[in-house]
Amino acid sequence: MKNKTNKNNKNNDKLIKTINYILVIIMSIGSFCLMIYRLSQGRYGRIPTDIAIYFVLLIPTILKRFIKIEEKDKLEFYIFIFIAEFLGCIVNLFKFITWFDTFSHFVSGIYFFIIGLKLLRLMNKFDEQNKMFNIIFAVAIALSSACVWEIFEFSIDSLFNMNLQHNIDTGVVDTMQDIIACTLGTSISGITYYFKSKKR
Repeated sequence: MKNKTNKNNKNNDKLIKTINYILVIIMSIGSFCLMIYRLSQGRYGRIPTDIAIYFVLLIPTILKRFIKIEEKDKLEFYIFIFIAEFLGCIVNLFKFITWFDTFSHFVSGIYFFIIGLKLLRLMNKFDEQNKMFNIIFAVAIALSSACVWEIFEFSIDSLFNMNLQHNIDTGVVDTMQDIIACTLGTSISGITYYFKSKKR
C-alpha cells in the first residue's frame, strides 16, 4: 500500500512538473512574440512588462536556493502569474475584458492567503490549536499584497507613463475595486479553511 502511495505521489509530481514546463514555455514564447510585434508596430509602452516576466519566472528557482519549494508550489505560482501578468498585462486582457482585472485580483486574494499559511509553516509558527491566528495572519498577508501591488502599479504608471491603474478614465475607482476583490477572495479562503480544518 505504501509503495502504491509513493508511486502515485511520484506520478503526480511528474504531471505537475510537466504542467509547470508547459506554462513557462507558453508565457516565455508568448511574451517574446508579443514583444517583437509591439516593437515592429512602434508600440513601446508594454515592453518593460514583456521583459519583466522573464525575471518573474525565475523567482521559484531563486527561492529554491534558500527554502524548500515543491513542484506544487511552483504550479500555484505559475498559474497566478499566467492569469495576472501574462493574460492580464502582456496579452492585455485587462483592456478587452472589463471584469478580468477584478477577477485577477480575486485570484490574488486566494493565492496570497495560501502564501500566508505557507509562511507560518516555514517559520514554524503554524498553530493547529489556534486556527483564528492562522487565518488572521494569512488574511493580513493577502491584504498587504493587494496594497503593495497597487503601489507597484502606481509607480509603473508614473515612471513609464502607462495606465495600469486606469486612473485616466476611472480615477481611484479601479484601485478600490481591486482591493475589495482581493479582500473577498481572502475572506472566502479563510472561511473555507476554517470549516475544512474543523472536520479534521
